[in-house]
Amino acid sequence: MSTITMWIVTLLALCTVLCCAQGHKQEECLNLHITPPMIKDMMETSELIQKHLPRDNAPFHRILVKLKKCSKKLNIPDFKRILEIYDEHVFQKLWKNSTHQQPKLFMDSVARLKDMMEICETKGKQTPSHCARENLKTIEDKLKTLQPNGLCKAQSEFRSVLVWISYAMDKRRTHEIH
Repeated sequence: MSTITMWIVTLLALCTVLCCAQGHKQEECLNLHITPPMIKDMMETSELIQKHLPRDNAPFHRILVKLKKCSKKLNIPDFKRILEIYDEHVFQKLWKNSTHQQPKLFMDSVARLKDMMEICETKGKQTPSHCARENLKTIEDKLKTLQPNGLCKAQSEFRSVLVWISYAMDKRRTHEIH
């Protein structure tokens, strides 16, 4: 091998190591700031809220189907953006005038989760993943136009987002949450 080729291979290897280290730092940050009981509590609260919403008339029609295909590749900026989209286009519309305790507690948890994502985003890659970049705009456009029954469906699918976050926190601990 030539010296130039050797330098290129070395630089590529170094870049790979740095990228992995950044992802690991974000995972450590998530583990430090977000506990499995918090995610589990959010899932349970979401399910309780879902019981009081209208029944899903199209259970096999999924809103988050495009993101599901790359759920294991999502990074902190992706999750942060998903939480922002859900907050703005689903939760605020669904519970704008709600006085019930469960939605309020759930929204407080979502706000805390968004804050933690913002903190952890600084620990590594701060740009959306390629897969999310392609799909988040489509999902946001879809969520913007949902009618009340569609908002309920989107709220029920939010459990998937929580599962993806728990997976990103630590692949070894995921079983503690589900």
